[in-house]
Amino acid sequence: MNLLIGLFFSLGLLLSIPMSSFALEYDWSGHLRAQSSLGWYQADHIMSETAGQQYFLDGSADLRLNYTFFLTEHSSLELGYEAASSGGQSRKAMLKLAPGSSYARLAGASVPSDDHQLFDLTGVSSGNRDYIAYHRIDRLLLALDGDYGTIKAGRQALTWGNGQIFNPADLVNPFAPADIIRDYKIGTDMLLYQTGGERVSDFQLVYVPRRNPENGKLDGSQATFGGKVRISRNEMDVDLLLLRSYEDSIIGSGLTGFLGGAIYRTDWTLTFLGDDPDRDQYLSIVANIDYSWVLQEKNWYGFVELYYKELGADSPAEALHDQTLVSRLLRGELFVTGKYYFDAMVQYEAHPLVNCFVSAIVNLEDHSFLLQPRLVWEMTESMQVLAGFNLPVGGRGDEFGEGEDLETGFAVGRSVQGYALITWFF
Repeated sequence: MNLLIGLFFSLGLLLSIPMSSFALEYDWSGHLRAQSSLGWYQADHIMSETAGQQYFLDGSADLRLNYTFFLTEHSSLELGYEAASSGGQSRKAMLKLAPGSSYARLAGASVPSDDHQLFDLTGVSSGNRDYIAYHRIDRLLLALDGDYGTIKAGRQALTWGNGQIFNPADLVNPFAPADIIRDYKIGTDMLLYQTGGERVSDFQLVYVPRRNPENGKLDGSQATFGGKVRISRNEMDVDLLLLRSYEDSIIGSGLTGFLGGAIYRTDWTLTFLGDDPDRDQYLSIVANIDYSWVLQEKNWYGFVELYYKELGADSPAEALHDQTLVSRLLRGELFVTGKYYFDAMVQYEAHPLVNCFVSAIVNLEDHSFLLQPRLVWEMTESMQVLAGFNLPVGGRGDEFGEGEDLETGFAVGRSVQGYALITWFF
């Protein structure tokens, strides 16, 4: 499979050179990005204890190439290739942690996994205790467009729901709430049908096959399939969805409309659990409102949002005992351990080329929060600089403060982090 990836990459490089002799029309774009970050942990944190230091310097780089080949008037092929490398002092410390520890499992992997995917299109190029490098096909889909609608088959991204930071209706490949960079979702192998009209402005059917990572075989109990319909009338949109995901059945609805000069959005989902003998279901709700304005001849934009999910615990330590919650955290369906959250973001345009952002995610039960100030500078038409901080604030045992690793008794949780990225778009 690594050979297949290499062949696709070679084809991409070849097609990036203008060749008038080819009749096939195509568009291409991409980016080259470099990132550096410095993280700090408390002295009693498991990372500090493991590495014998409190400061961790890390870096990463990634290349992305996107192609769209126009095969006929009604068909196209999309291809997206990624090559990335990351490493540093955090990786060294993480590799020393016990592989089965709760913190190590929930801290996440440095390489996107295709263990559940229909096709394995990710390959590790090289790696050691200092760094890891990989490449992958992140988009590979055939699109057929006709009077009946559009059919897309292959690796692609799907976004459902009306959430800004939290999005309970986005169940296939959602962004994590703390993700700052949201230009590309990780692709998922799926079959998607989409159409729409005047009243029913959007109708989608999706099927996501998945493999059982334990034996590598396709497993219907881990698949996702269902549909969503959007009804538009009088500047108001109503979404209805019905899904079967893994062993759960999910129903939900959403509403979008105008309130004066602001836009409000709501979603709710009711998940009927298929793998929990003690609980039958849990409810998730998100509601937000956003508004843009001009103050002292400067452009401003902001939103506030409330999020509730019934499947939660009073503390991160208690959450690790809830296997239903942990399993959904590990597979990227849920991202937080509590029940009640508030989040908000304000954007200030200091200059047409410089925008300042401040966002916050607050656990309303323990009052811990994650503050994310950042600045985006469009240095040139094709060059962007992003710099900011991730500042978790909370006490011992709080979600955004210091949790406790059950196996070792050490503190766990997010680091205080400063970062800078520079991206060249082409």
